[in-house]
Amino acid sequence: MPVKEEQRLEETPQIIENVDYLKRAEVVFAQTGSTEKRDELLLKAADLLQQQGDCVKSLKLLQILDSSLQSQQHKHIAQILSTECLITLQRPEVYEHRDLLLAKLVPVIGYEQRVFHLQATLYSQQQAWIKASEALLKTDGDDIAKSQQIWQWLKNLSIKELRNEKLRNTQLQAWLQLSLIVHTYGLEPALLAEQIVNWQSRFGDSALARQLPAEVSLSLQKTPIKPFRIAVLLPLSGRLSSQGLALKEGILAAYLNNLPEALIPPSEAVSINNTSQSASPNYRQLNFFDSALKTPQELNDLVADYDFVLGPLLKESINGLTELLPADKIMLALNRIENESKNNSNPIFENTMPLAKKEHYFYALAPEDEAEQLAQYIKHKGYKRPIIFTADNSVTSRMTEAFMNSWMKDSAGQRQPDVAVFSDSKDMREQVESLLDVAQSKARIKQMENVADIEVFSVERNRLDIDVMILFANPEQTELLNPIIEASLSPSSAGSLAVFASSRSYSLELSKNSLRDLRNLTFSDMPWMLPGHQWSELANQTNELWPQRLDALLRLFAMGYDAYELIGNLRQLQTLPQITKSGLTGELSVTADGVLHRHLPLAQIVQDRVSVLAMD
Repeated sequence: MPVKEEQRLEETPQIIENVDYLKRAEVVFAQTGSTEKRDELLLKAADLLQQQGDCVKSLKLLQILDSSLQSQQHKHIAQILSTECLITLQRPEVYEHRDLLLAKLVPVIGYEQRVFHLQATLYSQQQAWIKASEALLKTDGDDIAKSQQIWQWLKNLSIKELRNEKLRNTQLQAWLQLSLIVHTYGLEPALLAEQIVNWQSRFGDSALARQLPAEVSLSLQKTPIKPFRIAVLLPLSGRLSSQGLALKEGILAAYLNNLPEALIPPSEAVSINNTSQSASPNYRQLNFFDSALKTPQELNDLVADYDFVLGPLLKESINGLTELLPADKIMLALNRIENESKNNSNPIFENTMPLAKKEHYFYALAPEDEAEQLAQYIKHKGYKRPIIFTADNSVTSRMTEAFMNSWMKDSAGQRQPDVAVFSDSKDMREQVESLLDVAQSKARIKQMENVADIEVFSVERNRLDIDVMILFANPEQTELLNPIIEASLSPSSAGSLAVFASSRSYSLELSKNSLRDLRNLTFSDMPWMLPGHQWSELANQTNELWPQRLDALLRLFAMGYDAYELIGNLRQLQTLPQITKSGLTGELSVTADGVLHRHLPLAQIVQDRVSVLAMD
């Protein structure tokens, strides 16, 4: 039953205490009978409540007003006020109906700036970075602050997206072109400086040119790392010797393939060796030391005469060595440690500070990176209801946790994935049937047969509230798991459910029959392990030298290769986290605290072959 206008006015003061606009609205309505003037005052009351920090009461008043507003302008103002409060209160509606909220926002006189701010906020929450930037440009805030925020948003775009936007977007040309320059020349400091000078001559009047982003300014001051003597610390004996040797071979392959870059100019060689200039060429020195069973102090003593340390591999050795190495010793550790930022306090965005107390970088083939990437990719593709099947071990447990954290990040109201953990093949089937509700379907059919006392001809049905499955398992487990999942799906849903996995599910040793069992599986892996990569000559050489090498050692070879190739780019990658370097192990980037991350391509198994997917 609709509420009378008089009843609404009587109830409103009980919701909000001592607001002049409410009393004035009541008096105006009593004197004139004008609902339009009354509504205008009530909207002002709701606005004032919001400004006073009481969005809960403001929303209550707006809800009471909702069905009685007649003026289209008043409806638009009410929508603006309620959207502001929903965002302030972080209500689920903001995440569940963001498109609808954006569609209802209409700039009206006096509220234009607020609409632009709302659009910028909502589009940024949608990760629609271009639309968010365009909306922010229309606001009347500080030009420098707006410029820096737009720069931060556009750092999320890929080089392909930047190029496409540059062709069509006229408002954001200064940011788009500088972003493209950084992506293209970020690893070549001299060319970067030259290109930025050219860019400034064109966009000198822009807020972005008046104050360059901090990381761009700092990158112009950074010189690439050019070590002359590199100490490589690897376990070359003992239980980890095979891993250490695979890394060593990868490092040597990169060194020999880039021998001209290892040549030291005669003038620099003289200053280093403090000897007369020699007619024979001088090359960067690469010395390998066995780190097995050595204490951090012993490792520190080994590298005393070297200016760059590559390794060690074990976390305990890295932890100890980071504390002992002098400030002028640069290290690229071949693993990650806890609290890297604590050990590597590098205020890289404070231009007045020295480069770093300790310049340390951390590179690992971390399975968590793959899990996080899968979560973001699946979310980007529009999947909303994933379930996870995972083997019962420490690595897959870490991957599951990383996937869950990434999936739930910035997603209030997002449904948390169901997880099934299996220990063996029998448990695997039970977990699949249980999580897909196939077991319950079988039980219902059996119950019907018992009640009817006849055989019921029916097909078990799986649950229909899922749209994607993620597998964290090794190749043998995945080879069993994928057909079980396929057999557990009813015909109506078998073709609509996508199945994703990590590199742990794939092996070069899989036969054609095994690949058929994995058909339609989409998985991530380093380019080095996938067909059609650009290092075919290097792959042929490694296959000739080590034809029976296991997948794990092939991946470590690739890691060693990339580790050496990264040395000259580490500072630039760290300063400009939006740029990447293509390597055998993936697209490599470095965070502000020196931690390397990999972005991997995706591939799909089609019948009995692997097909690399084109990335967005």
